[in-house]
Amino acid sequence: MTGSLREWLSPIVQLSNNPISLTGVVLTTTGAVLWLFLLPTMLTGSASHPYLGIATFLILPGVFFLGLALIPLGIWLRKRREKRRGILPAEPVVLDFRNPQFRRLVAFFLVTTVANVVIGAQFTYRAVSYMESVTFCGQTCHTVMQPEFTAYQNSPHSRVDCVACHIGPGANWFVKSKLSGSWQVVSVTFNLYPRPIPTPVENLRPARETCEQCHWPQKYGADRIRIIDKYAEDEANTNAKTVLLMRIGGGKETRGIHGVHLGPGVVIRYAHSDKQRQNIPWVEYNDGKGRVTQYLAEGAQPGVEKGLDIRVMDCMDCHNRPSHAYEMPETALDHAMSAGEAPGDLPFFKREALSLLKKD
Repeated sequence: MTGSLREWLSPIVQLSNNPISLTGVVLTTTGAVLWLFLLPTMLTGSASHPYLGIATFLILPGVFFLGLALIPLGIWLRKRREKRRGILPAEPVVLDFRNPQFRRLVAFFLVTTVANVVIGAQFTYRAVSYMESVTFCGQTCHTVMQPEFTAYQNSPHSRVDCVACHIGPGANWFVKSKLSGSWQVVSVTFNLYPRPIPTPVENLRPARETCEQCHWPQKYGADRIRIIDKYAEDEANTNAKTVLLMRIGGGKETRGIHGVHLGPGVVIRYAHSDKQRQNIPWVEYNDGKGRVTQYLAEGAQPGVEKGLDIRVMDCMDCHNRPSHAYEMPETALDHAMSAGEAPGDLPFFKREALSLLKKD
């Protein structure tokens, strides 16, 4: 080490040996090590979660820079105190391993760094695994999500992790996830979240990047028969059946609902004037072969789409609650009676059960 560098570093080493600066060292090394563990995980997309993003890009940098700020603050306070007392050493400490004070400081840095590496490895693995779990999303943190979590547990997607749909794979959406998660934390902390949770979810990832990781709408689907049971509120709980022929379609054929809406190259855009996407004055259909057709609602004027939110149609516009479906009392009773889970042979069962379900 050159003499000029020794002269410059020696006072810093001497004055940084104080509780405030050492606390800053601990915070800085902790934040840096944990951040280095989490950053590759986020960038590779092997784990993507809003709160993981908060930890990686908000909390840990905050801890790191707080530690950096404490180090010079402690040096400045000690220097001022020792100057006031007249005990500031005239000769700086010698940066040499033969100096016990210098050896203790180096040992402190090494032990702190090694400890943070060991702790950080375990903490990062456990934290990421837990924050990706359904338990964390539905129970631990999101008490606000209790109704949604209950519906999820009884849905066809109850074995699909929350993050698989709400976040999805890859790193492209980690920024949006982080920002969304930040506001969710604020909303839960200060009791600002709406009741019930509003739908549709505005920042949901496109279905092509989530739903279609498992489903294949372009695959031809044969026609299906669906039978809907409905029970009357009379003494016999009279059953009526509605039989529907569902033309699924898909594949290379432009027939059936999937064929028309999700055929090769087909892009459908629509403009909506309300947050619920129920008022749709304008629709544009591109058949993927160069033909574009626009449709206007009755009473709508050409150009009505200007100034409105325009959305590209995907699976969620029809299957809008695939994992958090709530049934009306009538429908829930009909399903239970049809499945044999409710006594349909009990006189006036539908009427009495319905009155109980609707009772405040």
